[in-house]
Amino acid sequence: MFGLFSKKNKGVTVYDNIWISEEAKFRACLEMNKANPTTVFIAWFEETRSALENFFQRNSVAKQVHLADRLNADFADKELIFVEHHPLASEEQRKATELGRNEITVLSALSEPLFRLFNGDKIIEMMKKMGINEDEMLENGMITSSIRKAQEEIAKKTTISGSSRSQADWLLNAGIGQQFS
Repeated sequence: MFGLFSKKNKGVTVYDNIWISEEAKFRACLEMNKANPTTVFIAWFEETRSALENFFQRNSVAKQVHLADRLNADFADKELIFVEHHPLASEEQRKATELGRNEITVLSALSEPLFRLFNGDKIIEMMKKMGINEDEMLENGMITSSIRKAQEEIAKKTTISGSSRSQADWLLNAGIGQQFS
């Protein structure tokens, strides 16, 4: 009647795959592309898009990386991989819904600005001490939950949201970068 006992819609499910470094994440993209050449790689920021395309070129792969804000429903039948998080979960949810997705995979590196805000450097140190190889991927519901909480914190503190060339610029322009340094 009023939906008191119905499950709350949590939106699009996000699967996080995380590496220690951007280089390791890009090597994983290369392997994913080798396994499925029709995979569409999506970046939120031009700096990441350009860096991944250059990485593909250096490895003799002609592969276009798309910007999320320019992507449309024409890719409905393709495997979509986001190669970074947007600082705001609401943007990820909006774009995934717009693309008709119930779930998305996001590849990240602990060296990215979003993670540096929340002690990514300390996590990298700890992982290296534990003997985790740079090319090993981490995937865990607790990590996804932590990322979502970080995005919620960012949303609470954001003064302006707009387009930027990089994740770091976005955080600075939104008034976030200095608050967590």
